[in-house]
Amino acid sequence: MPCLASRSQFPYFFASCLTGFLARDILAADLPLTSKGDIPAVQTVEVTGPGAVTQRKNDTAAKIVISNAELLQYGDNQLSAVLKRQPGVSVVGNELRLRGLGAGYTQILLNGDPVAPGFSLDSITPEMIERVEILRTTTAEFSAQAVAGTINIIMKKALSQARKEFKLGIAHGENNWNPSLSMEVSDQYGGLSYSLTGALSRTGYENNPVVEELVYDDHDALNTQRLIRQKNLADFLRLGLTPRLNWKLDNGDTISWQSLLDFYRNVNWGADHETLTLGQHTQYPDNHYRASSHLGMLRSDVNWAHRIDADSKLNAKLGLNYNKRETDYQFYGYPELQQQAFNRHVVSNAIDSSLSSSGKYLNRFFETHSLALGWDATQTQRSEVRLQYDSQPGVGKIDELDEEYRADVRRLALFAQDEWDVSERLQAYLGLRWEGLKTDTTGRLMSAVQTRSSVWSPVMQLLWKLPDQDKDQLRFALSRTYKAPLTRNLVPRRYTANNDNGPNNPDFQGNPELLPELAWGADLAYESYFAKDSMLSISAYAKRVQDVTVRKLYQQNGVWITSPFNQGRAQVFGLEIDAKFALSGFLKDVPPLEVRINVARNWSRLDAIPGPDNRLSEQVPLTGNLGLDYRRSARQSMGLNMNIQTGGTVQQSTGLRTYSSVNRNLDVYALWKMENKTQLRLSATNLLHQDVLQASQYSDAQGRVIRSSTTPASASIKLTLEKGW
Repeated sequence: MPCLASRSQFPYFFASCLTGFLARDILAADLPLTSKGDIPAVQTVEVTGPGAVTQRKNDTAAKIVISNAELLQYGDNQLSAVLKRQPGVSVVGNELRLRGLGAGYTQILLNGDPVAPGFSLDSITPEMIERVEILRTTTAEFSAQAVAGTINIIMKKALSQARKEFKLGIAHGENNWNPSLSMEVSDQYGGLSYSLTGALSRTGYENNPVVEELVYDDHDALNTQRLIRQKNLADFLRLGLTPRLNWKLDNGDTISWQSLLDFYRNVNWGADHETLTLGQHTQYPDNHYRASSHLGMLRSDVNWAHRIDADSKLNAKLGLNYNKRETDYQFYGYPELQQQAFNRHVVSNAIDSSLSSSGKYLNRFFETHSLALGWDATQTQRSEVRLQYDSQPGVGKIDELDEEYRADVRRLALFAQDEWDVSERLQAYLGLRWEGLKTDTTGRLMSAVQTRSSVWSPVMQLLWKLPDQDKDQLRFALSRTYKAPLTRNLVPRRYTANNDNGPNNPDFQGNPELLPELAWGADLAYESYFAKDSMLSISAYAKRVQDVTVRKLYQQNGVWITSPFNQGRAQVFGLEIDAKFALSGFLKDVPPLEVRINVARNWSRLDAIPGPDNRLSEQVPLTGNLGLDYRRSARQSMGLNMNIQTGGTVQQSTGLRTYSSVNRNLDVYALWKMENKTQLRLSATNLLHQDVLQASQYSDAQGRVIRSSTTPASASIKLTLEKGW
């Protein structure tokens, strides 16, 4: 039967045909891989380190390790899309959250160092990463800015053998074709080894949200109803490079240099059209915008490792970060029954730069103790310049606003930690970290503000392997962490709403007097490693946070504004279950299926805001994943992952409530390995393409205002050709 499809349906048609072809091949008899054209039946021996499950079992400091193979499984270009499938991780926008908490509660590290302000997680493609570590409890070695936990991204290191790999992909989703190209090269010459990973991608989207606004008076009678149809389009071009060099010196010392370069261009444009059912139009019922931004990022560090003697070692690192963003924004708003438009033109640039130094001395003594002493110092500067020109219709005068701000943040930390083998079945991790912060904020339109703070962060983690068996163990952790104010929240720049300013759509302004939030937390976990590469973990946590940052909503000269302030305490607690196993370990005569299940339930309560639903930082209440991987033979494998992330209602402040819908995602992949280190990967994401619903309601003595937005979603299909040498 001939295959017919319209041009718009081609990517889905092509994917279905290829899926059918692969499925037919998989269901065929599994012939020996020795015939001509198949993978040669040559046995190879590969020496690797301990697997992710073994690492998780044996490390005194609890962490979950995600290998490079897992990161590449579904062919994702964005790291946030990969990590949403991991235990306890939720994704809101492109923001990664542990314990469901965003807005800086989750610490992101790159090679053990905090990422710079303005850093985009999706600037790193999975091909550039060796592994990702998820730490529920902080350690003294890493920054204590980890109230919810830490995600540590470890970049690939230079390899000791020659390797070349090339990947070419094409994806279709959100009415756009998205090509991608990546490569990896590594080799060794004597004591010098090098690697270079690069990725080039072009992505885009088109979405059409529908916004409804309802305004009720003090007698709860509807007096305004508007329907706003929006159209948003975007085009992104990104180039990323990660070069690395390793030198082994004659005296045994090692010097390594690694950099990350990211170049990013973004063009957005869109339009709103308002239909009025009752009441009055907004100020600009018809409007459109166009924005372009360019971002360049450089992150580079040099690391020196020196072996003092058989039991001691010294590591030292010097790092540099530089981010620059330039934005040009144009807004045109057309008042009702007028031909001339209000024009707002904003030109801005922001520069984030930092210089860091860190080091660690390690010593093994008394056969049972591993001591580490170290330092970590960073100086960060954010400067921002913003020029705004407003031209009113029929008025020759142009209003100008010239803003310039600078925030300097200095951080110094000293730490000590000891990994102690108390007995054959009891291991302890004891750590203490002191961290001091100094912030200076200056600007053309503000008085200089300076804040100082310091935090002592003790950490204790215990691992007890239960008596008379090697499979089950208990973990307990107690730690003090903190959350420093985000640099952008310290700058009192006003981010204005171009149209329809109100309690549901306010301006935002930073607060230079923000203080860190402090938290005490306890974690308890039971783990069972009942078979090879199989495990079950049940854990619980509780935290108490003080000086919580909340958003205050207020009016100033008739304009609604929201700003962050320190206010009150919060309690955070939750449960998490994580399991992975082979189905054949429980049932006979079943396909070779690997099963992954994880569920996390989170709660929080903020004292400063009346309940119900007074959750902390729009906390995600529930995340869950069900994953199945089927390996038919050495050539063919496939799998799926079902992800759910709940939303619900949140009391943001007195009078303001927000709502977000449940998000369900179904992702699938199929991998076909061919000869000569060539393989074909087909993946599809967001197959349920569930609409995204968000809403907010503000109520006071004058009435209430409801604003809801529905954004249709779409599935994405990607085909990738991977070739190695």
